[in-house]
Amino acid sequence: MATGKIRYIDTHTAGEPTRVVVDGFPHLDGESIADRRDALIRDHDDLRAGIVREPRGHEAMVAALLLESSVKECAAGVIFFNNVGALGMCGHGAIGVVKALHRLGKIDTGSCKLETPAGIIKTTLHPDGEVSVRNVRSYRFAADVSLTIDRGIEITGDVAWGGNWFFIAESPGISIEPRGIDELIELCCEIRRALQSAGVTGASGAPIDHIELHESLEEEDAGVRCFVLCPGKEWDRSPCGTGTSATLACLHARGQLAEGDSWTQVGPLGTRFSSSYIADGTAIYPTIRGNAYISGEGWLHFDEDDPFRYGIDCIDL
Repeated sequence: MATGKIRYIDTHTAGEPTRVVVDGFPHLDGESIADRRDALIRDHDDLRAGIVREPRGHEAMVAALLLESSVKECAAGVIFFNNVGALGMCGHGAIGVVKALHRLGKIDTGSCKLETPAGIIKTTLHPDGEVSVRNVRSYRFAADVSLTIDRGIEITGDVAWGGNWFFIAESPGISIEPRGIDELIELCCEIRRALQSAGVTGASGAPIDHIELHESLEEEDAGVRCFVLCPGKEWDRSPCGTGTSATLACLHARGQLAEGDSWTQVGPLGTRFSSSYIADGTAIYPTIRGNAYISGEGWLHFDEDDPFRYGIDCIDL
């Protein structure tokens, strides 16, 4: 009866969990973190599922595998993954990773860089415990894309890259709050199906796997309440870091937010990220700021005789 073990630290950022995998994951071939992300999915996708899915996790959990980076200036490499696969980047997850690295004694207050599959990001752990993340280069890819969804209404939005691919639109009258979650999920699933049917993609045919809806914030001069449906049909409990980045890229493209001005995103639970950007031509380098908290740590066990060693696929139940 052999048992594999993986050491982890659990965090949550604005309510959204990140399971930081610290030790015990098998070796991944490849030079860059992007190469090793591909190796993870190719060779150890079953273990990915076992780490984040029930009974050890749950469908909304995101994990961050810590690795040594081949880039000398980076404190670590990190591969983000969720219940259905790997992610290019994860803003809330990066905030959680920084707090976990600090708990492990690997970084101090101040700045450090992390290598992700989407590129190198710069993070800062502030004296008050908050973390800011200067994300990868972000940009609007397509503007004013109109779709007719299953319920017969037209939705118009933008396609943008913020470390993941997003379709961003105004919510058509559904309030973004906890009691509206089920209806928001169904609406976003309809939008995703419409994108696929219409052949709308990101660059090089990349699938648009994140849907982001906005609702105005009356108390804020510059900001929105947002809802994000992630791959795997789970909703982001946080205001979504890569989604905030994609939103900033669209605002920049439309001339609706100036470089350096502050933008607030409020998630479905009422938690907030503050953000701003530096322009790079038609693209931007966004910075988001929020907080994460250590919620647990320990070891995951994977017994060879366990019928759910590699998790339960709740999506197909």
